[in-house]
Amino acid sequence: MAIPQEDRLDYMCRQDMNAIESAVNEIRTAMKNVDNMLPKTWIGKKADNWRTDHEGRMKRLKTLFDSFPAEENRLVEQARHKEAQMDSKSHQPG
Repeated sequence: MAIPQEDRLDYMCRQDMNAIESAVNEIRTAMKNVDNMLPKTWIGKKADNWRTDHEGRMKRLKTLFDSFPAEENRLVEQARHKEAQMDSKSHQPG
């Protein structure tokens, strides 16, 4: 069964975003595994400094990942708008 023309863009965008979400989930799992392993590694001032830097980077990464759903919606809407403009131009009498 073919996907109607007007739904193709939405379908393709959703497929792309699902792939991104899957990758993000894999990265989050890896981050959690690192966090679980860290207390069992080395200790000392250098380890504490590294841990602080690591936690800062992970917080920024989590913030980025949390912004994906809103960005997904924005990009899909932007693509729909552009597609509608193109459709409108292609249906205008020449």
